[in-house]
Amino acid sequence: MGKPKFKRRQYIVHMGFQLKYILYILLFIYIGAAVAGYTVYWTTWVTLGEKLANVYPRSRLVSIFHDANLVLIFRMLLITPIFVVIGILLSHRIAGPIYRISKYIDSLKTGDYSRDIRLRKKDELKALAVKMTELCLVLREKKEKRDSARREIIEELEKSGASAETTENIKAKLNALAE
Repeated sequence: MGKPKFKRRQYIVHMGFQLKYILYILLFIYIGAAVAGYTVYWTTWVTLGEKLANVYPRSRLVSIFHDANLVLIFRMLLITPIFVVIGILLSHRIAGPIYRISKYIDSLKTGDYSRDIRLRKKDELKALAVKMTELCLVLREKKEKRDSARREIIEELEKSGASAETTENIKAKLNALAE
């Protein structure tokens, strides 16, 4: 049986990062739309303006171009929520792993080396997660060696015949190092 899948329960996990990501997406979309709109507007005005001036009165042409600009702006505003949703979904592929890695580091700080970090199939930062898992494995092995050495020292100490006070004092210090 395979690994259990992680399903998104919360799409906004790192508000600052995701908001900045969405703003960049919207900025580039609006700049692209402005450049494309201006290019089309300028080309149309220069190329067709003179020819249409013979067919339509100048005030009618200005009205047509004004209406076209309003339609362009309205459509950009209409599709903005779609791009916001796309931005949230795409940014979550980065913000989600950052959130998971942060929680993973918090568990390592408390001495919990028992689990590995797993990310979803389409998440970014998988290479970092693999390195974090490798680090955890090394830390886990070192902790096991220290714990084993501590137990051996305590056993040797108890067999040595040292005074009970000295034995307890050394045991307390060794146990404090293990925490």
